[in-house]
Amino acid sequence: MPKQARLSGIKSARCYTIEEAAEVSGVSPRTIRNWATDGLRVMDGARPALIRGDDLRDHIKTKRNKRSVKTRIDTFYCLPCRKERRAAEGMADCEIKEGRAKLTALCEACGTVVSKPVAEARIPEIARTLDLKITRH
Repeated sequence: MPKQARLSGIKSARCYTIEEAAEVSGVSPRTIRNWATDGLRVMDGARPALIRGDDLRDHIKTKRNKRSVKTRIDTFYCLPCRKERRAAEGMADCEIKEGRAKLTALCEACGTVVSKPVAEARIPEIARTLDLKITRH
């Protein structure tokens, strides 16, 4: 899904046609039809096909949650690998700027640069498993 569907304009108690659902969520009508075949509930027997707003919101949230990957504190998500990966050779850079920390490392499998934000308070915990080079700005 190249565009991220919007949730903000969808009213839970309203019913939408496929075209209206596409407009309010910011995706194409073809996407809504694909979602209907993937499990988005469409009211049976109604013509034109109607979709409840709360069903549309729930379907979008479910799709987002399926794509979400939770990583452990000492691992990164590698986009090319599409998996959770460890830092190559257990080394990472930690940049602390204005109370925010960012870890940067190389993927152990493909060598791609991976990064993620972390809480500054968790740096000592991370330093137990990763060799960190800490830089403060």
